[in-house]
Amino acid sequence: MPRCDAPGPAVVPRKWRGHFPGQGRCQNRNDALLANQGRGWLYSGGWFQVEKLDYGRGIGLNEAARRSVQTQQAAAHRLPPMNSLRRGLAVPALGALALLALVALVIWRAGLDPENQSAFRSTPPSSTSPVEASPTTTAPPPLGPPTIAVAPEDDLAALAAAQPTGTTFVLAPGIHRSGLIMPRDAQVFIGRPGAVLSGAVVLTAFETRDGLWLIPGQTAEGRVHGECGPSHPRCAYSEDLFVDDQMLTHVGAISQVVPGTWFFDYANDTIYLGEDPVGRVVELSVVPYAFGGDADEVTIRDLVIEKYAVPAQEGAIDSRRHVDDRVGGANWVIRGNVVRWNHGVGIATTTGALVEQNVVYENGQLGLAAKGEGVTITGNEIFGNNTAGFSPGWEAGGSKFTFTSGLLVEDNTVHGNAGPGLWTDIDNIDTVYRRNIVTDNEGIGILHEISYDAIIADNEVNGNGFAFDSWLWGAGIAISTSVNVEVFDNIVDGNADGIVGVHQDRSDAPASYGPLRLENLSVHDNVVTGNGGWTGIGQDVGDNSVFTSRNNRFYDNVYEQEGKHFFWLNEPHTYEEWQALGQS
Repeated sequence: MPRCDAPGPAVVPRKWRGHFPGQGRCQNRNDALLANQGRGWLYSGGWFQVEKLDYGRGIGLNEAARRSVQTQQAAAHRLPPMNSLRRGLAVPALGALALLALVALVIWRAGLDPENQSAFRSTPPSSTSPVEASPTTTAPPPLGPPTIAVAPEDDLAALAAAQPTGTTFVLAPGIHRSGLIMPRDAQVFIGRPGAVLSGAVVLTAFETRDGLWLIPGQTAEGRVHGECGPSHPRCAYSEDLFVDDQMLTHVGAISQVVPGTWFFDYANDTIYLGEDPVGRVVELSVVPYAFGGDADEVTIRDLVIEKYAVPAQEGAIDSRRHVDDRVGGANWVIRGNVVRWNHGVGIATTTGALVEQNVVYENGQLGLAAKGEGVTITGNEIFGNNTAGFSPGWEAGGSKFTFTSGLLVEDNTVHGNAGPGLWTDIDNIDTVYRRNIVTDNEGIGILHEISYDAIIADNEVNGNGFAFDSWLWGAGIAISTSVNVEVFDNIVDGNADGIVGVHQDRSDAPASYGPLRLENLSVHDNVVTGNGGWTGIGQDVGDNSVFTSRNNRFYDNVYEQEGKHFFWLNEPHTYEEWQALGQS
């Protein structure tokens, strides 16, 4: 509330201006009058001391102040003195006197209460200048990052580049054929049900020639990379062809084109198809990825992401600028997406990423990949990957994780991949595989290779390894040339091999945390049943220390295996022989 210590303006609420002579100007230290929308205010003499009275309407003054104010106002010709009121308005004056008496009584009662004494105590003014009233409104808070609705015909890549960090993009149902999306920090991409991000273009106007259908003028040609299996000589080419959402096999020559296959003559920019495309949707993947770059805190949710011409070892979602980047963008959240039919990797993440509740299937090389610290892979379904026919020994299957620290892989379902199911390979440390269901993968179910400290626990692993079952390589769980690994409380049933350790010369590999060898392997409290091959340890370097002095042990496991299904000192053994060797 304002003060008035010298002649000058005083602030009067707008409602009351014009109701009193002088328009609210204070003539001296004892002259202050303010009314506020029908409620009473009490003023004492001296400086402008204010106390609001909640008794109702009117203005109350204590007795001393009343006389002073009445005298001063009469002199200033503002308000008539009380005797004038008696002469002109006798009846209203009686009401005013009654009101003043009531005010005096309230003041007297309040004065008896020590807690209210401060309301009537004068305090020296801090300034001799009039003080404007504080505004009663505040400025609106600053607006946050915008939310952008994205229609299928919009250019999402351009929108993401143009909008600030933290922007949320909500994709409407339909097929969005965007270019390369390079998110900024903290941008969020959310799909409405039915929203699809596609890296393909639709092909029309085919010609016929010699029993084949062809379309010229096709200039797409991505990175050629990877090692192919014998039945897929063109797996290294990034482009794929789809007819009614079915991926065709890319063959190596025009003469090999039959129904279900196609050939891209890159030299002559022409595509050949072995079946009639009339009345069907023919699509060619051309965009190398959906999301890329090393921004931080990016979120991608509830989208279908498909048909990207992703080179091998790169992802349709990839938080790196380059395939050799081991750090990349931090803390991406990739949740609730369907990621399918992309040529290389479905999702490739880096430091701090959370990959959660996605369905990642039928990608050309791998379902998932990761590098960096603190990556979490949880609650995903990963199946049917390596459709392009890459060599699993090179790198293909359900997943592969390299150069990680603190990787957590838990509660995933991993099945039917053409290669290993879950695979840590090259310089990983502090890995945890927990509560995963890993079934019917052509390669090893869970493989921890040329790496360090790991826990593999509470997994269900069955039906794996039958496509690559030579020696010990068809295992449900395999530890290869790695240090400090504990394997416990798993159910390993019906795989080509059971639980195995392998020691090899891997001096060609990075070894950031010490020498690479099979050492301190602890396998205990597992149920191992019905596996066709062996459980145990093998080596191919002529060094039996892996059996005798490297602290590798099997103990307290439950086996249901008849015959020579145990491997030690590079020889098969019966269960009784296995026990005699100090293992159980």
